[in-house]
Amino acid sequence: MDTPRFNRHENMDSATRGRILDLISDLEIIERCNPRNVINMLYGAFDGYDYSEQILQDKLLIQLTDGGNTSLVKEIQTIATIIKSYPKYS
Repeated sequence: MDTPRFNRHENMDSATRGRILDLISDLEIIERCNPRNVINMLYGAFDGYDYSEQILQDKLLIQLTDGGNTSLVKEIQTIATIIKSYPKYS
């Protein structure tokens, strides 16, 4: 299955890009779980790849919630929802 694509230059504003970079930084300091998969998917957004469904279903969100990082989970969910809303092309 191909990953949906969107035009990052037309849809993603600088505030969203900044939030993604902040999330990546926050995830990189978490040691008790492996956030690499979600980090890679967030980086993919900079190339116009929509991994929002995969991010929302990733087991990392459960691990973060169980670890008390609910605000981080909510921010990840917010970014994924924003990315999901962008128009896609083939």
